[in-house]
Amino acid sequence: MSLGSPRMTSTAIVPLTKAQKEIMTEFYKAENTKVIFSKKQRDKIWDDFKSNRVIPEENLQKKCPALLAELVKSINNENLIQSAVFSECVYAQTLANMLNLGSFYIFEQKQDCLDKSIVNLISSYNLIPRYVYKSRDSRRALVQAGGPGGIDSALIRIEDKNVITIEFKEPIAKASEIDLLPYGEDGLFISSADYENKNSQYKKMIDEQISKKLNFWSVMSHNVNDFDPVNVQAAVTNNYASKKHADVICVEDKNNYLTIIPANQVVIWADIKGEIRPAGKNRYQVWTPQKLISVVKDLGGQISDTEVSLPLDKFYKTAKQRGGPDTINRYKLNPLFFVYVKDVKIEKNIAKFQIKKIFQLKPTISAHMNFKKLDIKSVREKYR
Repeated sequence: MSLGSPRMTSTAIVPLTKAQKEIMTEFYKAENTKVIFSKKQRDKIWDDFKSNRVIPEENLQKKCPALLAELVKSINNENLIQSAVFSECVYAQTLANMLNLGSFYIFEQKQDCLDKSIVNLISSYNLIPRYVYKSRDSRRALVQAGGPGGIDSALIRIEDKNVITIEFKEPIAKASEIDLLPYGEDGLFISSADYENKNSQYKKMIDEQISKKLNFWSVMSHNVNDFDPVNVQAAVTNNYASKKHADVICVEDKNNYLTIIPANQVVIWADIKGEIRPAGKNRYQVWTPQKLISVVKDLGGQISDTEVSLPLDKFYKTAKQRGGPDTINRYKLNPLFFVYVKDVKIEKNIAKFQIKKIFQLKPTISAHMNFKKLDIKSVREKYR
């Protein structure tokens, strides 16, 4: 099997829908087109911006106005920006160029660029319009969107309100990542029928780890990747079939060519793996107080009423703000418990802080997709 060729799995026989055939036929009639900024170029722009908060001299207004708008918004609102946002803007602009959608609008600034009925239609897909790319005759629009429950973009034929949904993914990405339910004081999984119904794409992966009696205290310092590949394949396929309702996925291949693949056939083209991160990205008030008390005592700390005293050199490690300035903003008691630097007073190398200021990281579950070997020539060959 050559690099980038289809992986022969049971999901290879999933048929294409009418919407998938329509967009893929049109897309592959065009010449292979490289993304306007490669992953390497995007990373450099992102790293420079994160460090200096200065917009690069890349003629972004002409080349990728959505990316420029995101950078300006980040500066004005003093918000962080993630590198994946760069990719979404670059992929959307590249696709718009290929489909001759030459009119660009920032929806927040010009909401009448879309008819109210189209906005309502988009809302039904849990999408919030951000940027709009329209044809000169206004008969077609690519809407780059936001919203936690929706996909990244929708291609809309205005006259009959035909919608094709598009997800943008970097060469190494996650199908989705969701919080698991809090585990117990014993570190063992807690799940429920209601939770599994709402997150049914991950039910098989969760049930697998429950059967293995996964203990989060035992694995808190490393991620868990021991999954049956069949369960992970089911998670990826169901994620786009039943949760995000994406028709196709836009990604760049190994040579930086924009490529479209059917969302229900991802496992043919990507190397996939399941993952549980015991220390996820979202913080919560501590839900295992007894375990927290034992952690503090094991570190040689003391708890007096509501105040914790801990020798500064006994912290597990320090951590920096994700995507932000290169400064320490957290002290970690272990991989799962932390306190913000701003909430700590240091007296003679003793850190003092209120116990209620300690946060706990909730675990997450996800399915990873690796398209690093993807070759647009193989995709063309399979679907022509």
